[in-house]
Amino acid sequence: MSKPRSFFELLFGSKARVKILKFLFRNPESAFCVKELAVRVQERSAVVNQEIKKLLEIGLLKIRK
Repeated sequence: MSKPRSFFELLFGSKARVKILKFLFRNPESAFCVKELAVRVQERSAVVNQEIKKLLEIGLLKIRK
């Protein structure tokens, strides 16, 4: 039997996305590369990269150069 999903997972789509958004909202003035963000939220880089792409597509995140 699978673990019940939290309200935020249901609302935002995935546990990883919730962790990423929480972390970024708590650190609004900071910039992170995918690898560093993956370490901070304790998720695989590939998963974080996929979620970041989705957040960029909907305009919730911006790339800072």
